[in-house]
Amino acid sequence: MQSIEAMNAAIAKQVEAERQQYKPAPDTRQEKENNSFLRFPGHIIKGAAGNFADVLSDCMEPPRHFFFIAYLTCLGAVIADKVKLKSELWIQSRLFAVILGESADDRKSTAINKTVDFFINALTTFAVCFGVGSAEGLQRRFQKDTNLLLVYDELKAFVGKAKVDGSVLLPCVCTLFESNRYESHTKDKEIILTSAFLSILAASTIETYERTWDSAFQDIGMTNRLFIVPGQGKRLHAIPGRVPYQEWDLMKNDLRKILNSASITPELDITPAAKALYENWYLNLERSVHTKRLDTYALRFMILLALNSEKLEIDESIVQDVIDLMNWQLQARRLHDPIDADSAIAKIEEKIRRVLKAAPRTEYEIKRAVHYSRIGAWAFSNAIRNLTNSKEISFDKQANRWGLKI
Repeated sequence: MQSIEAMNAAIAKQVEAERQQYKPAPDTRQEKENNSFLRFPGHIIKGAAGNFADVLSDCMEPPRHFFFIAYLTCLGAVIADKVKLKSELWIQSRLFAVILGESADDRKSTAINKTVDFFINALTTFAVCFGVGSAEGLQRRFQKDTNLLLVYDELKAFVGKAKVDGSVLLPCVCTLFESNRYESHTKDKEIILTSAFLSILAASTIETYERTWDSAFQDIGMTNRLFIVPGQGKRLHAIPGRVPYQEWDLMKNDLRKILNSASITPELDITPAAKALYENWYLNLERSVHTKRLDTYALRFMILLALNSEKLEIDESIVQDVIDLMNWQLQARRLHDPIDADSAIAKIEEKIRRVLKAAPRTEYEIKRAVHYSRIGAWAFSNAIRNLTNSKEISFDKQANRWGLKI
């Protein structure tokens, strides 16, 4: 009869054999990101943010690029007022990033919470706010910190607050995407924000993201201010392991190196070859509702990816990584368009053509014909602009009418 020790040893050997059999291969985390229709450009996941993503995704289930973009969003919030591109424009590294995935399975909030906790523990000056209900509340929060990361476990919470009657939270946040100032004065309330550097990191289910918006958000351009990060998680760890303490120390040291580099390099120049590469992409970028502000995000990611790779200038490799990332973002926007914007506008354009085939019309007559009250100002204005830019229609000032160009 076998001894207890021998039986335990045999069981342990069997368990280890089974564990090795089902242990993910070294490239599994890349595969779990690439099995979906939309593949994140995994080759750009490198540097300090890439190491952070590798370490965390080794023992946790969110896709690797969730951690990568969350890290860059937090980093961008920290250095927003410290580093800029060498340009007349003050291009800041702030992001409005939204992690998209299915409820629970893709571990969106896990990626956000672990990344934010890391920055809180690593830095004494990292300012984060876990939700505001109004522009007045945001103003009070900015009185404490000028650089602020606004975190939402569910983006729908922000959308709900922005829809409240009389709220100016939506125009305030939209303005702060590119500006650091916002003012709103009424009889009873006054909001004055100066030197306000706002970043956003939020999570949302795909279904909620695609259905939660209304025309007010589209008209003001909120959705094209968001950098969406869709991805699929995969069940790998019933009980996630711990990240070794020495790994946390190494990652904190990597972050300090980035911040030290940022402190001595307040301006990043771009090499001539890199500039030519970016200009070629920029000048050939298609005109679409989905490409709006992609160039803005491209410039912001240039700063982040350069510092993340400990580079003191933006070279061709950084620009190529940024272009690959922006092309991926364009696909993501098309795939998860909350209103199928391009198709909707194309339909309105065709309606306008048909209306004008009969005879020139005033703008009021065109609006009535295409049911302006249902489609909204944003869609109508985009359709008119697209037809004008393509020289299909023109406006006769004397007759005050639109007509088809023959």
